[in-house]
Parts: sequence; C-alpha cells; structure tokens
Amino acid sequence: MKNILFLFLLLPVFAFAQKLKKADKQLVESLRTHITYLADDKLEGRRAGTPGEALAVKYITEKFISAGLTPKGDNNSFLQPFTIDEGRELLKSSIFNVNGKDLKPGVEFYPLGFSPDTKLIESLSSVSIAERGSPWFLNLAEGLIANKDNPHFDQVTWIRAQIKNASDKGSTAVVLYNTEANADELKFDGKDKSDKASIPVLYVTQKAWMENFSDAEASYDLRIKIETAPKSRTAHNVVGYIDNGAASTVVLGAHFDHLGYGEDGNSMIRTGEKLIHNGADDNASGTAALLELARLLKKSKLRNQNYLFIAFSGEELGLFGSKYFVEHPTVDLRTVNYMINMDMVGRMNDTTKMVTVGGYGTSPTWASVVKTNAKTGFGIKIDSSGTGPSDHTSFYRKDIPVLFFFTGIHSDYHKPTDDAPRINYIGEWQIIRFITEIISSASTTGKLVFTKTREQQMGTSSRFTVSMGIIPDYTYAGSGVRVDGVSEGRAAQKAGLKASDVVVQLGDYKVSSVQSYMEALAKFKKGDATKVVVKRGAEELVFDINF
Repeated sequence: MKNILFLFLLLPVFAFAQKLKKADKQLVESLRTHITYLADDKLEGRRAGTPGEALAVKYITEKFISAGLTPKGDNNSFLQPFTIDEGRELLKSSIFNVNGKDLKPGVEFYPLGFSPDTKLIESLSSVSIAERGSPWFLNLAEGLIANKDNPHFDQVTWIRAQIKNASDKGSTAVVLYNTEANADELKFDGKDKSDKASIPVLYVTQKAWMENFSDAEASYDLRIKIETAPKSRTAHNVVGYIDNGAASTVVLGAHFDHLGYGEDGNSMIRTGEKLIHNGADDNASGTAALLELARLLKKSKLRNQNYLFIAFSGEELGLFGSKYFVEHPTVDLRTVNYMINMDMVGRMNDTTKMVTVGGYGTSPTWASVVKTNAKTGFGIKIDSSGTGPSDHTSFYRKDIPVLFFFTGIHSDYHKPTDDAPRINYIGEWQIIRFITEIISSASTTGKLVFTKTREQQMGTSSRFTVSMGIIPDYTYAGSGVRVDGVSEGRAAQKAGLKASDVVVQLGDYKVSSVQSYMEALAKFKKGDATKVVVKRGAEELVFDINF
C-alpha cells in the first residue's frame, strides 16, 4: 500500500493555545511537568536497568496509581522485570603478576573478548624467546608497521592468526603489547560472542609495559589467571490496567528508557565525552502522552473495552521490554484488539505540522477510523507498515493490529540536546486528542481484523548496498543472529530462512552477533550470490542466497 497524505486545514498553534479549555490547558501543563521531570539530569538519561531508570519507574507508577489504574505487572504489582544480557565482565580476581608485582585488571591489563578463562599459569618467560610450554609475547607493532599502507588490514584477524600459530607451537598464553605510537584500539569486549581462542590472550597497556618490561632480553616471573563472569542488569516495564469487564483490551504503549550517557554506543555524538542524554522527545514525550491518556480514559465513558497501559524499558537496546512483554504477557494476547504506540510525539514542526501514523495497513478498519478523525489541526502522513524501530513491532509480530504515532527525526535525535524546552506541548496535546478520538471511534467497530504488511528494515545503514530481508532479534544472547522476522519476497525468504533460525555464517564470514552480521553484509553488493549457514533447532542448514 502506497503512503497516503491527508492534508487538512492547518490552524496556527497560537490560535489553538488561545482557544484551549481549562481542562486542556491543565493537560498541556501536565505534559510539561511529566517531560520536565523525566528529562531532568538527575535521571541520568534513563538508561535501562540503572538508578535513573528506577526513578522514572517510581514516577510512572505513582502517576498510574493517581489515575486510578490497577497493577498488571508481575506478582500483582505494576512492575514487570526482565534481564538485559551484557555479555561477560572481567573479575577483579584476574591476575597478571610480573616479578611479584600485581598489575590492575581492566586498567593495566585485560583479556581480549575472545580469550578463554584460565586457571593460574606460572612460568619464567622471556620476551624475546618463544618457548614451548610457556606464554609468548607478541608486539602489535609488527602487524601495524607491516600493514600501515594496507587499507584492508584487519588487526583482530591478524592477531587470531598469530595466536593460532603460537598455540600450534606449544604456547600456553599470548601476551600482547604495543611499542608503536599508533593506537591499536584493543579493549576487553564482554559482548564478543565470536569463537574462543584455544589459549588465553591478554593485552598489557603501553604505560604498564614500559614500567614492567623494560629489558627485552630479560626473563620474567609471570603468574596469569583470567576470570570472567556473566554480566547482566535488570530493567522494568511498568504496566497498569483499566478493567471494564469487557471482552477485548486495547494496549497503549510508549518506551520511557533512553541512552543514559551513551554507554551502549547509540549516541549520535562520537566525541567520547560523558554527556547525559535526557531524551525529552525520545521518549519522555510518548511516556507523558501515555500518562495523560491513562487519566483521560479512566475518567471517560468508554467502557466497552479494557485498557492496558505499558511503559516499556529497553527499547533503545532493541525493543527488549516490548518483546519480553509479548512473550510473557500479563493479559491473554488473544483478547487484545489493537495496540497504539507513541514514540517521539513531542516535536511537531510548527511550519509543516505533520504527524506520521504508522501501522495503517495492519487492519482495514484503520482506513475509516483514521480518516474520520483526521480533523486535527495538523497534517497526517500515513505509513502502512506494521513494523519499524519501535515497540509496536513486537505486537505486530503477534498478529495484532497497531498504530504508531511519530512527529519525526530532528537535529537533537540521540544527542544531549534533546531537552524539555524544545518540546511542542500544544502539538503533543493535539496528538493526544486525536488518539482519544480514534479510540472512541474504534470502540464501536468490534474486534479488528489483522492484516500483514510490508516489513521495514531495522538498523540499516548507507554502507549497505544489499539486504537479506531479515529482522534481527536484538535480545538474543547467544552466538549468531536469531531471525525475528522474514520480509516477504526478499532474499532470505526466497532462500528458505524462517523466524527463529540463527544465522551463524554468511559466505566466508562467521556471524557471532548483529555487529558481525552487518560487517559481513557490507562485503556484498547487489547481484552477488553466496551461501548462508543457519542453525534451526539442533540442525545446521546451508541455503543459497542471491542479493
């Protein structure tokens, strides 16, 4: 279905502000209060599973209670906890002792992410002599200097080759160091899910190397032990309910998490500065709309449906919270009529006055309901797809009709400048009014029919010229990329891939994570043919794929 543009009489925001009734003015001020609090520095960017998220959870819970909602999370509470896997962490019990001196783990030395853990290794070793049965030393400068003019040099691939050679010749560990001025950019990556090396691999920082290994001809008494452990954090959805005793339930949702200080690598700022990302539009705005809709629907006479309100966490990491909810629902999903998602609804442009409404094609009912209620004071851009980089996608994948409200990307997106004073509060009030009218109209139509739509690709980049047509499951903690969905008519579907398959190799390139999958995908161009290896249950299958 092609995008349809409904353009209506656009009234100036100023005129709306002058005509607002007292109740509407109070709603606008409530939006301002919610967003100002949620986007305050003291919440430190509301990163999922942090104390800042906990403050947001407390605030949302209190507002649900004051609106008269009942708890619908786990154990008769408003909260639904879920775990975010962060890979592994380096334990302080790890040891790299040189001639009786302990180097600090994570500061002066650290293992590479693909290094196995090891019990205590004790050895008298020389930097310049590689002997069987002892650790070997490898100067990264060798690879950097030899490949300084090679644009295709992959340092990790080169290191792995050196480690294999050392292991084959009897080395018990490899100690990496770098005497070259060029930064080697190595670090401990606890999220590295690639194949483990056969022997331990650790890196000594340049400063620690110069202080402890000044004589390249000397032998050093070494004690090495590497210990890591699984690392995770707990985040929470906040779930409230209006039980009208109806046969069907409408879900309204918005994610409340944001980027924190950008620790997960999703900030648009690449300077390395530690800056709070307050996320006023993304998505304190949607959360504020959710809170006000809860209050309005509780007071309304719309009683022929139940209403479930979910403030999701973990959206910024890959729809963690909404995916967890649909896999562990607190209501019977078969009774859910439809889901409305609000993500970034606070920056309506005063000039264009446009709002995107996604999910339009997920039910034939939306054509009449949305059009009937489109006298809004703003223009509506219709997007038929039921998927996209927000939480409605999780419900669409359960064959539930969805609508998605969005005022568009702006220059402050995923930056520390996404702050409360930049929100268009009158514009957001108009969107809330529009949503309430849609809910009212849809309440007379009975159970909505679900329709499949085209798939939007998530996490795409201009550096890709091809796509397999899969939706990765970003919550998957294992090695490889688990397929959350397969786009109709795209390469993956034609090849025979299915949802829940785990992609482990693309052509000659091993796939251990979404990142390595994207790196492998970037190697291909349109018209290329290759093979893709997937795990389907206990089976390993190979498919021919054509881009």
